[in-house]
Amino acid sequence: MSTGYATAPGSTANLGPGFDCLGLAVELRCRVSAHLADSWTVTELGRSFEPKPNDLVRLVAEKAIGRPVQLEIDSEVPRSRGLGSSAAVMVATAAAAMRAMGEEPESEALYELVTAIEGHGDNAGAAVYGGLVAVAGGELRHLELSPELHFVFGIPDERLRTSHARNALPDEVPRAAAVRNAARLAFLVEGLRTGDPAALAQADGDELHELYRNPLSPVTGELMAAARQAGALHTSWSGAGPTALAIAFNTAPVVAAMEEAIAGRGRVVILDVAKTGWD
Repeated sequence: MSTGYATAPGSTANLGPGFDCLGLAVELRCRVSAHLADSWTVTELGRSFEPKPNDLVRLVAEKAIGRPVQLEIDSEVPRSRGLGSSAAVMVATAAAAMRAMGEEPESEALYELVTAIEGHGDNAGAAVYGGLVAVAGGELRHLELSPELHFVFGIPDERLRTSHARNALPDEVPRAAAVRNAARLAFLVEGLRTGDPAALAQADGDELHELYRNPLSPVTGELMAAARQAGALHTSWSGAGPTALAIAFNTAPVVAAMEEAIAGRGRVVILDVAKTGWD
């Protein structure tokens, strides 16, 4: 039986005002083994099942190789927490399936394939290429990231489905809010590049998605507020949440404050940037 294996990292998207255009890969790995087969099977967390036709891993494997596979998934990326679990498992699945066919995947093809299915180029770009990426109109660019910055995540136990978080957003926002967000994004990119605390402070806040999602997960806002009070340079929702992201030089007080805020309702972790994407 022909077998392929691949991994891909999780990611945090948006980082506040970078809604649907910024993604940062983090060292939470999704590992997938694919075996060519006559029927579909997914084994994960000790459970085996036949994926439905609209299951993301089945869709991406079908698009990648056009035939059934048996998939074994071992993922460190928690689901429905805003850490790019869907993009990670799809990238790893597509790459593993192609390797099972004797093909070595190309990053550009993986990125286009996963983005077409999931519709989120920010997470897909981070999972494929690693590091900090910006996406727009099908184009992707790698952005510089200061090595002095550290990334702390408060991950609640409670899940929040991306579709639910998306449905909370309005179809239109006031022009003034859009202008303020554009300014925040400019400061955010510069702050991430240089590690300048003043620039990152100017990037704080979001009026395109976080403002409308706050009622869905009050603990996310509590974690962000606690991190800011403890000296975080910048805070945001991680993707569609409910995970909160805090960026800091000195992580110890930020971790302590976020652990107090989460109060046993989840965990707080420092995650390294995944400098490489799928492998």
